[in-house]
Amino acid sequence: MSEHEPDGLDSALRVLAADAAAPPTLSGGQIRRRGEARGRRRRVVAATAAVVVLGAGAVVGVPWLMDANKEVRRPVATDPPNPSLSAPAPASTRARVDIRTKVLTFEPAGEKARSFRLTMRDDVTAGSAKVRYKDPRRKIPALLSDPPDNSYNLEASWVVELSLPSGEVLYLFADDASGSPMNRSVLRVPAADAGWVYDRLNVGDTVTLE
Repeated sequence: MSEHEPDGLDSALRVLAADAAAPPTLSGGQIRRRGEARGRRRRVVAATAAVVVLGAGAVVGVPWLMDANKEVRRPVATDPPNPSLSAPAPASTRARVDIRTKVLTFEPAGEKARSFRLTMRDDVTAGSAKVRYKDPRRKIPALLSDPPDNSYNLEASWVVELSLPSGEVLYLFADDASGSPMNRSVLRVPAADAGWVYDRLNVGDTVTLE
């Protein structure tokens, strides 16, 4: 619409101006265009603000969405360990076999020594034997029979295998197989005490035979 084209608003303004005895400073077309310009500016500002808000939401929201399916794990606050409450180190056990008297002696650290009479031959090999295996019940191989009998296996309880530096293997177990063949690789513990001995010997421990 032309600036000089008369319209209803212009006519109304002129009537109001005539009544107030003051001429209007702007025509109706100018006022309308200024109003439309202000409306456009408001829309631009609103659109810009919306873009800024959406952009900020994307920056904050994308990591949240990416981690939505991940379990949130917060570090558990713990107090530094109190040395006085720490679990004590397992006590070492000294085990020794007197070949001459045929006695097995345990000297656990902090405990009273205990001794057990063994059933064994006189020619058991002396040396520092290592515990290499233990089993509460198993069959002892036939090579322990004297003379060897490949068809023979001894069912034994609380079995502890010992290995000498030479590679010779000794078997320490409960004396619940009386009368079975025995060679110098066999050390029998009284049946009533074999479980206690078994529990005190762990793989890697040393048993001194002297």
